[in-house]
Parts: sequence; structure tokens; C-alpha cells
Amino acid sequence: MKKLPVIFLCILLCGCKDSETQTVHTPLGMTPYIICAESEHISAPLENEKCMSGAYIEEDIPYNEIDAFEKKIRAEEDIYIHYIKKGEDFPMSFVVNCYAKGKIPMLVLGGDSEYEQAYSIAEICGSLDLPMFIELDYDGDIEKYNSHSALFRGYAPKTALVFGFDADREGYALPEDADWIAVNAFESMSKGTIDSEYENIQRLCRAYSDRSVMLNIAVPVFTADKCNYAVKEACNEIENLYSLASEQSNIGAVNYISMSRQKDGRREYSSRLSESESIMYTYGKAVSSIPAVRYYNDTPYVGYVIGDRVIVTENTALLTNAKDIGTKYSNLKAVTDYTLDNERKRIYLKNLPH
Repeated sequence: MKKLPVIFLCILLCGCKDSETQTVHTPLGMTPYIICAESEHISAPLENEKCMSGAYIEEDIPYNEIDAFEKKIRAEEDIYIHYIKKGEDFPMSFVVNCYAKGKIPMLVLGGDSEYEQAYSIAEICGSLDLPMFIELDYDGDIEKYNSHSALFRGYAPKTALVFGFDADREGYALPEDADWIAVNAFESMSKGTIDSEYENIQRLCRAYSDRSVMLNIAVPVFTADKCNYAVKEACNEIENLYSLASEQSNIGAVNYISMSRQKDGRREYSSRLSESESIMYTYGKAVSSIPAVRYYNDTPYVGYVIGDRVIVTENTALLTNAKDIGTKYSNLKAVTDYTLDNERKRIYLKNLPH
């Protein structure tokens, strides 16, 4: 009986060689998966085939430790973030803890950082000789970025340099030596409604389609204006922003900045995940939804999943290095070295013309 799916598939695919993308309805509910080919892309330092996720959690008591946080959200992060304050020493314990937990540390130097502090941080990064992200978030000041980035290039060549700027940026000039660009989407609220940066992020990702993009996002859950909570709207916004990782293949990391923002010495907005159980749950699902593969394009070809095998027809097999499946049906072949996306019905193959 185990051969029945193959027999049904063989019968149904006869004569379909010239229209592989047509929908095939079988008595067994066999569903065609679109075959995707890897597109050309030069990877940035520390870039992964999957889109990575990260978080700043130092304000999220009692979940400001990696183990407690990941247990709560039921998902694993790749990156953890520390914002270095003006005059602050190198956060050695943070970096060591990240490596002990198998995470990539990311240090952020803000616009008030001075040359001497950047020099000290670069020297220590170099002495550690470990890969990590360094975001130089200087409000789009390319001259200051270039001055400080030269320190890291000289003293700490294993660091991946990130040029950070706000999502509402209008100009598109970039420093030449930035490994990554970071779009900071720290959203606000007006009249009880979240001012979404979704369209701005889309615009920038398309404008920088040839660059590796990192998103740093913060969605307001609470505003001090009338003590307004917007939990349901914030949940929807988190889902929407994380869906961008599936829509824009050059997004290589999505980081959530779980923090409160101050104005005139008082809390104006809170984007902390710990504000609500619903927010924590939604965030965990959003992290888990990040695509496992990137930089693939749909092709006109389809394949079919039978057990743990991907089956294609003979003309598709010529492009996929498929092998005989061990039956008398020579027009059916099995593909090897693939990645499946059952939710999106995609088969990702490397070295396939497209």
C-alpha cells in the first residue's frame, strides 16, 4: 500500500510535462509545492541563510535573563543587544554571557558617544577577537560613523559594523564600509492609535535591496497620554512587522527593543514585552514565524511531498539533479538536498537555474 501515492501521482502527471505549475487535484489530496531557486547574494559578515531574531531585554524584569526570557516566549533568539551609555565601560559580563549561551552579542553606540569611548570599545573587541555586531547609531551622521568605524576596522576586524538610522529617513546616502544597515522603527502613538512604520520599512528595504538590512523595532503597548493601553493593536502590529521578514529577502535580522521611552523625565511610551501576557505570547509566535531560508525566487516548476521525499517529474529532474525513486515509473524522480516550507508550500533548492 505504501506505493499507492506514487502510482496515483504517476497517473495524474502523465501528459503534464508542459504545464508543471497547474494545480493538481488527486484523490489523496496531493498538493503541489512551488520549487524555489537560490538567487545570487553576497552575504554580509555574520549573515545567516535564515533571518535571525534578536532582542533587547534588560528592562524586562523578571524576564531580563536569556534563559528566563526564552522560556517565557517559547522561542530562541540569535542576537542579544546592549546599549552602551555615554562614558560606560565595555560590558564584558554581557558579552561573555551571550557567548556562554550561544548567542551573538550586539553593542549599540549612540549619537552622544565620543571618539575616546569608541576607541576603548574597539580595542577591547579586538583583544577578545570574537565576532559580534557593533551598531553605530549616529542619527545618520556619516562623517562621525566613518571616523568611529575606522577604529573597529583597525582594532577589531571580526566585528560586523552596522549603520543605524530612523525609519522615517528621507535621504538614501550610506557609508561605503557598512556591513549592515539598521532601520530603527521605534513607533509612537497618537490619539490612542499606533503610528506604524510598516510602509517606511518597506520603502527602505526596497531602496536598499542590495544591502543586508537589520530591523530594530519597538511597538508601543502603553502611552502616558490618558494612561492608554493598546494591547490588541500592539499584537497586530508586532505580527505585521515580523511578516516583513517573509516579504523582504534582504532583511537578515529582526530585533525587538523592549523598553520604556522617557520625555521630560517621565515615561511617555512603553514598548516592553512584559507589559502583557498577550504581547509576550504574540511576540513568541512572531519570532517562530521568521522564515528559515532567504534569497530564493519562485520558479515555474513544482514538486510533491511523499513521506520524507520530494518527487518531481522527469523534465524537472533534468534541472534538479534528482534521482530514480526505485520504481518502474521512470518519469518520477526524488530530489535531494532541499528545504521544505510546509506553510508556504515551497521547496527550496540550491544550484537550480531560474
